Amino acid sequence: MSDKFEKFSIVNSTKDLEKISFSSIKKNEVNIIFDTNFLFVSFQFNVDVIDELRKLFGTKFNLFIYEGTILEIANLETKKTKNKNIIPLIGKMLKLYSFKIIKSTQTYIDDQILENLTTYIYIATNDKELRLKIQNQRFKVVYLRQKAYLEVK
Repeated sequence: MSDKFEKFSIVNSTKDLEKISFSSIKKNEVNIIFDTNFLFVSFQFNVDVIDELRKLFGTKFNLFIYEGTILEIANLETKKTKNKNIIPLIGKMLKLYSFKIIKSTQTYIDDQILENLTTYIYIATNDKELRLKIQNQRFKVVYLRQKAYLEVK
C-alpha cells in the first residue's frame, strides 16, 4: 500500500502532540482533561465542545488527555464499534486544538483521573459514574447537558 493511503491510526495521528507529566500542568490556569467518552460527544451529538468551553471559560484554557486515552481509542480502532468512524475526527481535533498528552501510570484511565484530582483541573466526562465520584470528592466536572451544551458542576 502506498504511503499516501496509509490506514488512519490514532496513535500515529497524535505522535507529534506534546507529552508532559501531570506535575508540569500550571496551577494558575484553566486546565481541562478530556476522558475517552467525552472525545466522542462532540461528534455523536454535533456539539462544538471547544466553542462551548469558550462560553464557559473564555478563550484561555489548556486541553489535555491521558496517554492511556489514546490507547483506549486505539483499542476501539481494532473492534467493530458504531463510533469507529469518529476516531479520525478525534485525531484531527486533538491536533487542531493542541491537546497535550499526560503520561499515564494507570492502565484504567478512570483510576488515573481519580488519582490526580486537584482544584486546578476540570475533568470533561459524560461518564455518569465517574462524574459522581469526582463531584463527591468536591472537584469540578464539565459534561454535556441535554445533548446540547456544556455545564460545569
